[in-house]
Amino acid sequence: MVVELTFFHDVICPYCYVQNLRLKRVLASFDRNEVRVIHKAFAIISDLDALKSVAFTEEEAREVFFKEFEIIKRYVPDYDLEGVKKRAKFSYVWSVPPLRACKAAEILGGNEAHGRFFEEAQKAFFEEGLDVTDEGVLANIAEKVGLNKEEFVQVFRSRKSLLAYEEDEAEAKAKGIRGVPAILINDGYALRGLQSEETLRTVIEDFLQYGEPKRLQLKLYWES
Repeated sequence: MVVELTFFHDVICPYCYVQNLRLKRVLASFDRNEVRVIHKAFAIISDLDALKSVAFTEEEAREVFFKEFEIIKRYVPDYDLEGVKKRAKFSYVWSVPPLRACKAAEILGGNEAHGRFFEEAQKAFFEEGLDVTDEGVLANIAEKVGLNKEEFVQVFRSRKSLLAYEEDEAEAKAKGIRGVPAILINDGYALRGLQSEETLRTVIEDFLQYGEPKRLQLKLYWES
């Protein structure tokens, strides 16, 4: 049996950063043929004007995100918060450009390329302080994960990447997902919010053995 985890996430979401770290550690103890992660885009800031309405200057915008970075420090003690603040090269950052980039990577290289791009884009933002709305930064990430830079830029700019992002958003809405991180197990049971490694491991083990949750009480996404 294969357990499918549909992972809805946003590049600029600190909780998604922590969740991805935990999920990777848990998955390392399972055969890759037993568990498959399907990556989906979900925007926490879908409107740049909404950000500008609360952050009137570039410095204020950076401070908004520095508070988000502090969330990571709470869960990852060795996270270099002060170093990232010093290196920060961004101001007004919003979700849609990096999520379209994730979908462009997926169009070119499939689901695994989406996952690799998502992870590297999060590192670029949360660890290097780079502006992940900048096309040049995104193109460099694409090259880093093995994609052709020119092809990536072409797809990223195209309506195809926008429609792919919008399809993920529509799917999330249809399945009652209002925030990330969120994980659907076998397109049914839902894990909403940041989950511990113990919870993730228990759920995967139960689904592999029984095909359903046994040790934890989970709701189907349409019941939540």
